[in-house]
Amino acid sequence: MDRMFETLFAPGLDVNAHQPLNEQLQALLRQAILEGRLPAGSRLPATRALAARLTVSRNTVLAAYEHLIAEGYLETRQGAGTFVSVDLPDAALQVRAGPDAIRSDVLSPPGTKRPLAGMPALDHFPVDVWARLSGSVWRGATEAQLLHNDPAGYLPLRQAISSYLEAARGVVASPDQVIITSGIQQSFHLLAESVIPQDRAIILEDPGYPGMASAVRSLPHAIRFTAIDQCGAITPPSAGDAGLLVVCPSRQYPLGYTMPLKRRLELLEWAKTEGSFLLEDDYDSEFRYAGRPINSLQGIDGGKRVIYSGSFSKSLFLALRLGYLVVPADMTERIVRHRVAVDSFPSISNQILLARFIEEGHFTRHIRRLRAVHKNRLGLFIASAQRWLSGYFKFQNADTGLHVVAFCRKGASLPPDTALSLIAGKARLGAAALSASYHQANARQGLLFGFANITEREIDNRLKELAALLAQETGF
Repeated sequence: MDRMFETLFAPGLDVNAHQPLNEQLQALLRQAILEGRLPAGSRLPATRALAARLTVSRNTVLAAYEHLIAEGYLETRQGAGTFVSVDLPDAALQVRAGPDAIRSDVLSPPGTKRPLAGMPALDHFPVDVWARLSGSVWRGATEAQLLHNDPAGYLPLRQAISSYLEAARGVVASPDQVIITSGIQQSFHLLAESVIPQDRAIILEDPGYPGMASAVRSLPHAIRFTAIDQCGAITPPSAGDAGLLVVCPSRQYPLGYTMPLKRRLELLEWAKTEGSFLLEDDYDSEFRYAGRPINSLQGIDGGKRVIYSGSFSKSLFLALRLGYLVVPADMTERIVRHRVAVDSFPSISNQILLARFIEEGHFTRHIRRLRAVHKNRLGLFIASAQRWLSGYFKFQNADTGLHVVAFCRKGASLPPDTALSLIAGKARLGAAALSASYHQANARQGLLFGFANITEREIDNRLKELAALLAQETGF
């Protein structure tokens, strides 16, 4: 312990600092783990021993340990003590702030809870951190920030996103290839209107995200669909007119399949042969609860034929309305030129705040904390659903994402899933109708249950309430 103490805790904690002692200790341990000075599997001192050595109360050490356990940095082993977690999927997620990054922030509260499927644990969003950063940003706002008009988006945010995606998802891109948008649908429109010729078809997964199909139908491009199997999107037949294939390789929406390498390589070869592009919709890749997140399709391709799209709606909160595109270098000028023509430049305030939030490590810590919270809630939800709803639904196993797929059981005399979605809402559950995701394929009946934004104490009550409502509806 003496050697560990000298390495990690010198010169010790500052009792005169504004930051509480337990938070200082958290920061010291977290940094030591991320820098490798506390390797995975290392045993930490007992709380009483460390408290005595630091001359602080044992509660201070307990609070620090418990917080780091919740974030996933530490784990306990019964009868053995506290150890650095052996599964640290985010060790590479430390984001480099751009050399010219400007500090900033703006308060934009997550709003009220609604029964929406696929939302994160909003009760764990660090509103206090967001508010503090917001105040400091606007107290130090510069004239350059107030007059910011870059159509590609705030450069420090693009730098932070580029660094994060390189470390977390294996995305190959410079900040100049990142374009800030208000989400996947605006990203899609910018692409389709600027770089996909109108005589080229846009191909979507079937089943797939309904909002994407709605977006395509507002465009002049022909729309086609490709079927799904347990490997994700099936390679479309050659037609000679494909311009863009939209896929979700990390977690297919809505069925949750992860695309294996063989299928990914097949799609890349198809895109090269067809002279087409792939749009990788990575809508909730942060939330994989077994092992580290799967690397991106764009990283395999090197950013030649794959356009990468993501947003912060699932990782932070829906009302933030910030997303991004990572595009091949030779596309950026055309997209930015079109952006200038349609809406000049995106609003700057939340971009500045988000850049600061990422640069200071809050985003990485928030994702780590949410993984632990979501994993626990997923287990509780599945166990409770099997108890109360197994007569009505067959639940698909899941270790990723923010929703659980529940297929309607044959013979359960259930109403259409569109009606079931409304019934679930009465039980304060977010549940989208599965059939709404189908376009030309035979639609399956079921629900996509959101589980992450329900507190642990409420999960069983709400599923029990839904079971009672379904019993009234079906008579059993």
